[in-house]
Amino acid sequence: MAGPAFIVHSLEHLRAVLRVAADAGLAVVALSGPGASGYAGPRWFAGLIAAGAAEFPNVELTAALDCGDRAGDALVALGAGLRHLIFTGNPEAATRLSRIAAAQGADIRDRRPEAFDLLDIKDLDRAVRNYCGNLPALERSSMQSPTKQSPESAP
Repeated sequence: MAGPAFIVHSLEHLRAVLRVAADAGLAVVALSGPGASGYAGPRWFAGLIAAGAAEFPNVELTAALDCGDRAGDALVALGAGLRHLIFTGNPEAATRLSRIAAAQGADIRDRRPEAFDLLDIKDLDRAVRNYCGNLPALERSSMQSPTKQSPESAP
């Protein structure tokens, strides 16, 4: 997944990320909250991403839904068109899901990428700009380490 990653909890969050990305010419990753498939649902997340992509068609957006240990949610997410999933459940189920995902051009990972959580952030655009501006150049192009949720790092 390329670009800085943000944990988005709403369309307002996603719009802020996409506005800043459009202004800066950045590719970005929209990551659901941990286990979001269980409380928000795969179709809700797919709809959120579709709405954002429609408003900002020139921004390269990668979306990743965290399905936690819910294999059924991962299958629904694939059916809803999501192509990047996080699944932390049974390894045998993960292997089967990975095969199904690969056949559809999707991928399943067993851990979350590093991401900035937008929950409880008041000035979203400023926080997103600050976060993007504070990343080393290499991190801006590829974010593949474990989750770092630190709202304090971007006031």
